[in-house]
Amino acid sequence: MQALALGILQGSTEFLPISSSGHLALAQNLLPGVSGPLLLFDVVVHLGTLLAIAVLFRRRLWELLRAALSYLPGAAAVPDADRRWLGLILLGSIPTALIGLALRDVSESLLERPAGVGAALLVTAILLVVSERVGRRARGSAELGALDALLVGTAQGLAVIPGISRSGATVATGLWRDLRGDVAVEFSLLLSMPAVAGAALLVGLESGAELGGGQLAPLAVGFSAALGSGLLAVKVLQWVVTRRRLLPFAVYCAVLGAGAVALG
Repeated sequence: MQALALGILQGSTEFLPISSSGHLALAQNLLPGVSGPLLLFDVVVHLGTLLAIAVLFRRRLWELLRAALSYLPGAAAVPDADRRWLGLILLGSIPTALIGLALRDVSESLLERPAGVGAALLVTAILLVVSERVGRRARGSAELGALDALLVGTAQGLAVIPGISRSGATVATGLWRDLRGDVAVEFSLLLSMPAVAGAALLVGLESGAELGGGQLAPLAVGFSAALGSGLLAVKVLQWVVTRRRLLPFAVYCAVLGAGAVALG
């Protein structure tokens, strides 16, 4: 039951701009019988949300795969736009990896500190408020450039801190760069895939030896719950961003953050 609850929590908060890592950290500190940080479980439920992105953006991912294969000798030609997006995703992944690795110890230490997570949630609230007030949202996918990719990738790297919403930080950065809402969401989600896969591989290599048979059932339940709730949450994210409905999430993060800070 705990795995089911945490999996649903992960899936619903991973894509909504309210920080899945912050919610998981608070839940693992508050739910009875759950000792944290549960790094392996966190990785497994993140893989569930990763699969949700793959399902919903399978056509775009196929285009990116063809673009990657087009560099092989004798490969079929592909549109330049697909190659450009592939390059921008790789470019944006560079600051994400560098910042994520640099802040890894800090982020893991904050998992057991509700006040630190709360402070980061307050930062997320500010980002969401600002994103509703700035940007003309006039630039389409053809106008996405290298600077956009680097800035969004930097925001994603900083979101390794529990309480900083990855989707909130990356989408807000895209909107600040005047990207249309649908473009900001799509690039944010596609850019998250290498980061999540890389983090899963890194932590999996460190934690895999500790996996026991008794953990398989809760891990499977958590994965499935994260996948199902993630599919729904992506649709909600697309709706709220394109219709400028982020302020309620800012209020939610502010209230939850303030409560976490008060807990100490």
